[in-house]
Amino acid sequence: MSPEMMDEAVVALSIISGYLFILGIGCLVADFVFPHIPFINRFLDSLPDWEDED
Repeated sequence: MSPEMMDEAVVALSIISGYLFILGIGCLVADFVFPHIPFINRFLDSLPDWEDED
């Protein structure tokens, strides 16, 4: 593997890890912060239950 290819792989992996980090922070906010906000909690409670079809 050439050094140029390794440099490109490091850059690509760092960009992907940045995206995944931001996505992970967003998931944590959605799971733990949003349910404690009253108007979002009321909206979530008003949604119908999800019915799985077998």
